[in-house]
Amino acid sequence: MATHDVDETVLTLIGSGQADTRPAIVKQTGLAPSTVSAAVSRLVEAGVITEADQSVSTGGRRARRLVTSDGIGALALVELGAHHGLVALTDPTRGIGEATSLLIDIASGPKAVLSVVMREIARQEKAAGVRVGGLVLAVPGPVDEEGSRVIRPSRMPGWDGINVAEAVTRQCGLAALIENDARAGAIGESIYRRRLQGVAPIDTLIYIKAGSAIGGAYLVDGVPLVGQGGLAGDVSHIPVDAAAGRPCKCGNVGCLETVASADSIRADLAAVGLVYENNAQLLAAARDGIPEVATAIRQAGTLLGHSLAHLVSFLAPQGVIVGGALSAVDAFSAGVRAALHQSCLPPIMEHLVIESSRSGREAALWGLSTLTPQKISKENRS
Repeated sequence: MATHDVDETVLTLIGSGQADTRPAIVKQTGLAPSTVSAAVSRLVEAGVITEADQSVSTGGRRARRLVTSDGIGALALVELGAHHGLVALTDPTRGIGEATSLLIDIASGPKAVLSVVMREIARQEKAAGVRVGGLVLAVPGPVDEEGSRVIRPSRMPGWDGINVAEAVTRQCGLAALIENDARAGAIGESIYRRRLQGVAPIDTLIYIKAGSAIGGAYLVDGVPLVGQGGLAGDVSHIPVDAAAGRPCKCGNVGCLETVASADSIRADLAAVGLVYENNAQLLAAARDGIPEVATAIRQAGTLLGHSLAHLVSFLAPQGVIVGGALSAVDAFSAGVRAALHQSCLPPIMEHLVIESSRSGREAALWGLSTLTPQKISKENRS
């Protein structure tokens, strides 16, 4: 890992509260203690972090606690979906706080959605007794490399080309960055797994967010592939035979999203008289064992798995992780798994991990918490 990347990794772990001592950073990253110590020394010399007076027990000699020195305060982490938002605060001393779910309509546009978000941030800020100094937002659409604009999102009317970071600053005075929700989820899953005892880390993976829509990301050694226009990992619009003739919100027909998303499942069930007005009702029906629902969800997972098989065969990742609302239904992940085993060669599948997200609904928040500290502080100083 290059020196700059090591410094960035160490800083984001400290700033997001994932690790606050040298031994903790070594455990999280797998880097050599000497490498971590050198990075900490560089960051202290640059004035980006400081060594606090208090020490922390690490099982041996007590270690000096490391904190950021940018004075940014807490960060607001926000994930937006088509109909729901998730908001939590994080700072170096508390880590990620309890997330709150919000009802939103992404199609109502940035101003209306951000107003709802900012009211919730203000509530959490008051309840926690902290100052929020920046906001980072995960959105269900392509995001440019600068982390400021949404680029031609098919499910976010009114957001195309909007500089969301500037809109946040104008509306509430906070520096902000945005990220694609699936990319944030992929990073979050990788980071979260490293915190679990007895769980092997997976840093090269295909991450799928299967909810109202289908999102995807490809993580290589812990770094998401962004691609031209921020479009890398967008599996939603892969053409599939089973979707032939079905119109998609992107303007094409026959896209994977029209047969493998929760919205498409609900539409197909409604056509045979089983009406579920939202995803929560759909998931409840699956938990209740409604046969038609379980079958439809498994079939959607199977279609997703067959589409992913081409990517798995080409990229040979360590794992395929399924997140989003549908990942809570075993039948969906089982469909993905069965299709991959059917379509990929045994050597590819021998060590491939295929499972539902371990970080659950907060995957994107975990990812956002590791992305933001240095970039947000730079934004505040600009």
